[in-house]
Amino acid sequence: MQQKPTYAPAIAVIGMAARFAGAENVEQYWTNLVDGVECSNRSDADGTGPDRAGRNGTFVRGVAQVAGIESFDADHFRIQPTEAVIMDPQQRVLLEVAAEALEDAGYAGQHDAVVGVFVGSGENHYFREYVAPTEARAGRSGDVRVTLANEKDFLAPRLAFKLGLNGPAITVQTGCATALSAVALACSALAAGDCDIALAGGVSLLMPDVEGYTYTESGILSADGRCRAFDAEASGTIPGSGAGVVVLRRETDAQAARDRRRAVIRGWAVNNDGGSRGGFTVPNINGQEAVIRAALARADIKPDDVGYVETHGTGTAIGDPVEFEALRRVFATPGRPAGKPLVLGAVKPSIGHTDAAAGVAGLIKAALTVERAVVPGTLHFRTPNPEIDLDSTPFVLTSETRAWGAEGPRIAGVSSFGLGGSNAHVVLEAAPAMPAADSRRSRQVLALSARSDEELDRMRERLADRLAGAAPVGDAELADIAYTLGVGRARYARRWAAVVTGPEDAVAQLRAPGEATRPTARWSLALHGTPAELAAMGERLVSTQPLLRSALVELRGQADLRGLAPEQAGALAALGVARVLLRLGLTFARVDAPSWARSAAQWLAGGGDPATLEAALAACTADSDSGSVREGAGRIVVGPSFDLTDVVAAAWRAGVAVDWAAYYGDEPRGRVPLPTYPFTRRRFWLERPETTAADRAPQTAPSRVDTTDIPAFVEKVWRGVLGVDRVQHDAHFLDVLGGDSLHAVEIGARLNEELGLDLPIDLPFIAPTIEATSTYIEKALATEKTS
Repeated sequence: MQQKPTYAPAIAVIGMAARFAGAENVEQYWTNLVDGVECSNRSDADGTGPDRAGRNGTFVRGVAQVAGIESFDADHFRIQPTEAVIMDPQQRVLLEVAAEALEDAGYAGQHDAVVGVFVGSGENHYFREYVAPTEARAGRSGDVRVTLANEKDFLAPRLAFKLGLNGPAITVQTGCATALSAVALACSALAAGDCDIALAGGVSLLMPDVEGYTYTESGILSADGRCRAFDAEASGTIPGSGAGVVVLRRETDAQAARDRRRAVIRGWAVNNDGGSRGGFTVPNINGQEAVIRAALARADIKPDDVGYVETHGTGTAIGDPVEFEALRRVFATPGRPAGKPLVLGAVKPSIGHTDAAAGVAGLIKAALTVERAVVPGTLHFRTPNPEIDLDSTPFVLTSETRAWGAEGPRIAGVSSFGLGGSNAHVVLEAAPAMPAADSRRSRQVLALSARSDEELDRMRERLADRLAGAAPVGDAELADIAYTLGVGRARYARRWAAVVTGPEDAVAQLRAPGEATRPTARWSLALHGTPAELAAMGERLVSTQPLLRSALVELRGQADLRGLAPEQAGALAALGVARVLLRLGLTFARVDAPSWARSAAQWLAGGGDPATLEAALAACTADSDSGSVREGAGRIVVGPSFDLTDVVAAAWRAGVAVDWAAYYGDEPRGRVPLPTYPFTRRRFWLERPETTAADRAPQTAPSRVDTTDIPAFVEKVWRGVLGVDRVQHDAHFLDVLGGDSLHAVEIGARLNEELGLDLPIDLPFIAPTIEATSTYIEKALATEKTS
């Protein structure tokens, strides 16, 4: 009996990024799902593929590909061209998607969090079909560079290295369940305290020149190039490409930091069907039921509370009925309210089966579903598969997008099942909305940086479009946007910053022509003004800048300047401002001051020992001289008109590594999703090796094999498929030989091809010994002769 999972803290989804067929990002992906867009080349087929059904050997045009995988921003990730061109494109694409996910969460900049990585990938077609043949023709073998660039083992470590993440970096591989298993492991690591933040997901890519596949009867691929999950006309799935990463954090930490929580994972579980199923690749009802129940138990959620389940939904003859029965056992409870249906959905009809990325494709869809209270329809669903009894369950299947109409919390489940019996299920819930906190700052600093002026311009365009979008941006949200740009982005050499008074002003400045400022290496500080003027400056800033209040408390024990002589109040205000600037990352090679404040300037230049502050203030004389200084490159003037916001923006433009976390201090700001970095991609791709003359020679149609010794022929086929030297003619296909459904389909296909018969494609299941199969074939041949 499976033990009930121990209680674990809820895990927040605070960021996400994806690339799927027809979608460069999460928003395009969601729009396609809501609009019912079929993102495969089958949707614009030219008639070369079958309309409804196919025969063995038929080429079917129907794949869902991620576009542009030949190109990559190698410079951004400090990867040499010679390494980029031999690297598995799955690792390259996942690197970009992971970087975008961190930016979406607002944690791409400097932070103290320990960040873990849990990811997996699909089959490396690029190495097998491009890199290995190229290396072999060049007479190279065993190059460690090729190994490091292509082995799955290095997928997670490469992300950790290139993104500067120092938590656990674990490559996860469980077939089609890879990505959701990675999410479950990431949740467990967060619950155990192994990391503070975790990236989890997967990637699987088809090569750009793949346009379809060869149909095999009773295989997992569709006869007509369309996946129809749970539908009466379903005949399988279609190959798909994709990459997706979610950023996870303990819910309590996410709330405290005011992170944007897209959804909250309440429970998760992984298991395996074990040895009780009919074959290695055969799905098992009991295993799927157990993993769903385990995830619900960990979440402490009743099945009746779940309103949506994103299914594995492959549209296969065996897979759909098995999955439906497992769902029925869990969710079709007698006590479920009659007016509370449970909607089932499947993403594979829209984007194909994305293999190792399938689970994260479903998770992102489910997270957006509970967040936005909209349930996308399941493409191509018309009539239920006759093998499932939809009417006796609370389940609803529809191709129409609908609102989440049920009352109460929006709770969804996500399933992912892999060949080999690996099962994963996640339970998630809509996160309560947390409105942006009001800001006491009347103006905000929007700070951007990029590797080049062109990329900086594109960043400004993207941010302007975001602020000018359909959803209005208020002053509080603008403050969160400024905060996210400061603390949640990496820093590069080319800089831009603007002080803005509101969203409209921000859009205008972002779209105004301008050039990046040249960096300034040396800075000086000048105190300017009379004692009364600087004291008035201090009173003004104390009321608007929390940082100055904190600095004065550290210097004097209180922020109130009243009761002090003008010379002491003015000097103390100036020293407080200087302390703030130092804390924000500025350093000064020189400090100038008028004669009345010279002792304060000398105290600051000498290191600012708190023990001698009172003496320095006491030495400030009653002199009205304000000093004669002018602002210039690298000089900051602390005077009557000093404005910290303007100075910080100018310092950022000039290349100062501003400590934005210190600038915002204890202000209750939160991170929000913003446009991600505009990669500048170049093509890094080997050409597919040309075929030889022998490869191009026309293939003659096979003739029927000699049928005088059928048992010997059958044994030869079985040995070839199973990879054994000898098979006893009475050995059982499943119990003794360990055959599975894939072996059975391949045996059936070979027998039909070489004998020219129309035998059941899963004949080894019907006639599970060589003797039984031979007898079946002999009867078929005899029937053919007499007919």
